[in-house]
Amino acid sequence: MLLLELAAQAVRGFSPAARVALKPGYLVLKSPAATPSPLAGLLSALCFPDGRGGDASFLAPGAKAGKAGFSFQGNDQSAWRLVRELGGAGSLHRLNRTNNQFEIVTQDSAEMAQMLRATVGMPPRTTFEQLFTFSVAQLPTRRPKSVKTGTHEKVKPKLASSMAPLPDLPQPGVNPDEARDRIVELEKELVMSKQVAEIQFRQDGLQAELFKFESMVKSYDDAKSAAKLAMQAVAASPTPQSLGLAPDILEKVKRFPAEQQKRDEAMQKIEDERLAAEENGANVTVAALQQDPKFLGAVVGGVVLVAVAAFLDGGGRYLALLGVPAFTFGALIALKYIEDLQRVARQSSRVDLFSVREKKLNDDFTGFSGQVKAALRAANVETGEELVARLSGRPALEAAAAEAQTRLLELEADPQVSQALAQAAALKAEQEQITEKLLEMSGGYIRDERDVVRELVKVKESLGRPATPAPAASPPGADEFEAVSTEPTETFDDPVPALMVLGADLFNTDVPSLWGALKDRSAQYIAALTDRRLHGVDVDKDGKAKIHAPGRVVPAGELPGKDLDLVYLSIRLTLVEKYSAQSKVPVIFEDAFRGVLDDAKLPLVIRMLKHLGTLTQILHVTPASHTAAPTDPVLAL
Repeated sequence: MLLLELAAQAVRGFSPAARVALKPGYLVLKSPAATPSPLAGLLSALCFPDGRGGDASFLAPGAKAGKAGFSFQGNDQSAWRLVRELGGAGSLHRLNRTNNQFEIVTQDSAEMAQMLRATVGMPPRTTFEQLFTFSVAQLPTRRPKSVKTGTHEKVKPKLASSMAPLPDLPQPGVNPDEARDRIVELEKELVMSKQVAEIQFRQDGLQAELFKFESMVKSYDDAKSAAKLAMQAVAASPTPQSLGLAPDILEKVKRFPAEQQKRDEAMQKIEDERLAAEENGANVTVAALQQDPKFLGAVVGGVVLVAVAAFLDGGGRYLALLGVPAFTFGALIALKYIEDLQRVARQSSRVDLFSVREKKLNDDFTGFSGQVKAALRAANVETGEELVARLSGRPALEAAAAEAQTRLLELEADPQVSQALAQAAALKAEQEQITEKLLEMSGGYIRDERDVVRELVKVKESLGRPATPAPAASPPGADEFEAVSTEPTETFDDPVPALMVLGADLFNTDVPSLWGALKDRSAQYIAALTDRRLHGVDVDKDGKAKIHAPGRVVPAGELPGKDLDLVYLSIRLTLVEKYSAQSKVPVIFEDAFRGVLDDAKLPLVIRMLKHLGTLTQILHVTPASHTAAPTDPVLAL
C-alpha cells in the first residue's frame, strides 16, 4: 500500500486547504507551523474511525467543519480514495479503470476498515501506530519510568534528648566484607566513569567539528563517486569494436529499414513486369507450319501449276510462272511462322531474366540483413532501434563523464575543500583513537557517573555509614520510631518485548524465528548509531533484550536513556526494512529525532531513512523551520 494524495480542508496543523500529491521514496513534508502536522494521527483516525466522531479533534481552531481524505494504491495496483467529514460521515471509493472515475464502495465505517486491511493492505491499527509511525513520545525515555525503591527502611530508635544517639549498625542480610569490596570497585568505576565522560565529551566535540565539514566532504565524495560511476558507465557502454562488429555497422542498422523498403519496391516492380509479360505472351499461339492451310494451299497450288505446265506444249508452259506467286505466298507464311517462333523465344528468355533479377536482389539484401541480424545477436537486443540507442549512447556518457571529472577537478583545486578534507581526515583519525581508547577502558562500556554514585550511596548506607548529614534530634514528645527511606533509583522499561510481539504478529511467526531474521541487521544499525559503543543485541523467547558492549552484556532496561533510545530506534528501523522488502506500507516520521538525537547524528539517520525510501514510502513530517538538503524532495502541507 502506498499513499498517492493527501487532501485536507480546515484541518489542525495543515494549511487551510492543503492538497499534496505523494509518491514512493523519501519525501519531506514541511508543516506550515512550528510543530509538525499530525499526519500519522489523521491517517489513523480516518482509516480506523472510533464510530463516535473522534476525528473531530483534528478540526482547525475556530472551524465548524472540516474535511480530509487520502488516496491509496493497493497491493493489487488498484487506486482507492478515502474521504471523511471530520466528526461526520465518510466514504471509501475505488477507481473504475473503464471510465477513469472513482465510484463509492461503502460508507460503513466497519466495512471501510475491513476493506482497507484486506484489499488495500493497511496493517492493523496498533501495528500501524506502533511500528509504521514514529514520534518523540514513543521513545522509551519519553514514556513513564519505573521507580525502584529500597526493599526495606532503616528504623532508628528515638531516645531522650539528654542521651547520645546509638551509632548506625549494618543492616541485617548485608555482608560487610562484600559491601566494602563493592565500595572499592564502585569508587574505581566512578573514577573511570569520570574519565570516560571527559573522553566522550571530547568525542562529541570532535563529532560537532566534523559536522561542520560534512557538507564539503559529502560534496567531494559525491563528486568522486559520480566521476567513478560515469567512467564505469563509459567503460561498460558497448562499441562496434567491443562487440566484434564492422565499424560502419551503426550506419547499416540505421539504413536497414530504407534498404528493406527499397528491396520490397524493386521486387514488386519485377512482379508487375512479369505479370504483364505473361499476359502478352498468353495471346500468342504458334501452330505448326505444316498445319497451316494457307501454307499448304500455296505450296500445293504452286506444285500443281508447275506440274500441269510440264505436260503442256508451247505457250501452255508459261502456266508454270503462276506457281511463283503461290510459292512466294507460302514463303511469306513460313517467314511469319519463324517470326512467331522468335517472339515466343524472346518472351521465354525475358521471364528467365525476371528470375535472375529477383535472385540478385534477394542475395544482396540477404547479405546486408545478415550483418544487421548478427549485430543484433551480438548486442543481445531485439530491434535495430535498441541497437542504435545502445551504440549511440556512448557520446552522451563520455560527455557526462567529462563533466563529472571536471567537477571533481574543480573541487580538488578548491583550497577550502582541500582544507576541509584534511581537517575531516584528522578529526576522523582522532575519533578512531578515542574509540580505541574507550574500548580499552573496562571493555568499552561504562555506566553513567550518576548511576555509579547512586549505587555507591546505597552500599555505604547498607554498612551504616551516613551518606548524608545526620538528621536533627527530634523534639520531646516525638514518635518513638522514625522511618528513613532510601533514595529511589529511576530505570526504564525494556521496549523490545512489545516490539517483538507486534513484529511476530506482522510476520506471522514466533519471536525466536523473527529475531533470527532481525539480529544481524539490528546490530549494524546499533553499531552505526552508537559509534560502536554497542555492537549487538540478544533477545530471548519472551522478547527481553540484552545489549552487547565490548566485554560485557547489559539488560536493555539498565542502559542509559540515550543509548536505550538508539537501540529502540535501531530495532524499529530493522523491522520496517525487513517488512518493506515483502510488502509496502507508508512509514511516517513526525520530526521524531530533532531534540532527541545529536545534530551530528541527524544526517546519518536521514541517510538511513533515504535507504528505506528505496524499499517503501517514507514521509518525514517536519516543522516550518526545518531546512532540508538541496536534493531532498520537499512538499508543503
